[in-house]
Amino acid sequence: MTSSSLSIEDQPPVTSREEARERVADLVGHAISHQLWLMLFDADGRQLPVLIPVGGLPLRPEPGDGAGMAATLTAVLADFAPGGSIVLTLERPGSAELTAPDQAWAREPESLVRKGPADPRPVRRP
Repeated sequence: MTSSSLSIEDQPPVTSREEARERVADLVGHAISHQLWLMLFDADGRQLPVLIPVGGLPLRPEPGDGAGMAATLTAVLADFAPGGSIVLTLERPGSAELTAPDQAWAREPESLVRKGPADPRPVRRP
């Protein structure tokens, strides 16, 4: 578990799904709205000092909706963290059970990264 008294830059690297879940729990906390969170990591698993919330999401994404965001994030990683990765977290109130809209949101980033050099590693937070 990370220490909330440390700045993002001072946190230990994230190198596993469990560590990613812990980081999400520490930084995002309990779900109160419907939004996407973006966390960027360098090639060594160190988080860049930015946590990006994306609100105003539809209940379900349309196929290809994230293509523009994926291109932008790929460029950001290439400039600031070559070889890095992104953790996408869908925040939404309600049960921890995966819903059909949750599954649609999980498929969208996977379909986008399959078109590029990324390694999709879905992480579900209960």
